[in-house]
Amino acid sequence: MVRNLDDLAVFVRVAECGSFSAAARAMDLAPTTVSKQIARLERQLGATLFERNTRQLKITEEGRAVAERARVALALLDEAAEIARAGSGELTGTIRVKAPVPFGSRYVAAATAAFRKQHPKVGFELHLTDRIVDLYAGDIDVAIRVAKLADSRLIARRLADNHRILVATPDYLAERGTPEHPQDLAGHTCLLVAYPGLRNIWTLHDDETAVEMAVSSDLATDNGITLKTWCVAGLGISLRELWDVTDELKAGRLVQILPSWKEEASPISFVRPKREPVPKRISVFGDFLAQLWRNAPWET
Repeated sequence: MVRNLDDLAVFVRVAECGSFSAAARAMDLAPTTVSKQIARLERQLGATLFERNTRQLKITEEGRAVAERARVALALLDEAAEIARAGSGELTGTIRVKAPVPFGSRYVAAATAAFRKQHPKVGFELHLTDRIVDLYAGDIDVAIRVAKLADSRLIARRLADNHRILVATPDYLAERGTPEHPQDLAGHTCLLVAYPGLRNIWTLHDDETAVEMAVSSDLATDNGITLKTWCVAGLGISLRELWDVTDELKAGRLVQILPSWKEEASPISFVRPKREPVPKRISVFGDFLAQLWRNAPWET
């Protein structure tokens, strides 16, 4: 019989993170504490939950079965605690959210503020980073991803479409000319996203044709805010997210070029780990975002 629920919570986190040290970092515990709690749980259950050696930690079949049931039990207890803390069934607890910097600072921050006004006992930890973070190891409840999902361990709900369009300043186009076909971009300064391993390929299509171009430039950055700043400064042509440049387009600081040529839309998604059942505050927050961005403000 398990006498300490904290041990069970630590065990589930170790199973998700794949190591004692990663789980310790996620839960702000000492690695020795995590190791002692797992050992105590194994003694109480009379089963080996992990196979350990100097190079890796591998969960056993018994451990996998216990983890599956423990996740359900802990989630149910969390849900019961929400109801107990607020007899009316009012939502409580903290939602840990990760989002990319430009989109998160502008749209996700505003969305969390609006949700908080509706549910004043729900707290948020909003982490903004352009890096892809492991939601299990990072102790994150929800991520807002502006890209296609690659991790099959996650569950994604599409909230809106992400369109990228070609933009430049009127002054740049007056000086360098306006491209009339994607192939004309070869004669222009293109502003690029760059990080190790990324090969810049712009794939644009109209109603009938798709054009794929390998793009190079002496102006590249791994930061979307910098890319937009360069573009507004008139340094070149950029393939930017519509949500990021909608104000500049409305004000005339940027103009769309080659409007009949577009990149295939990617999803803006509400992404969470596969943990069941889902705490009510998280599912309600997902519904809230879906309704809020049903008619995305950057599309108008």
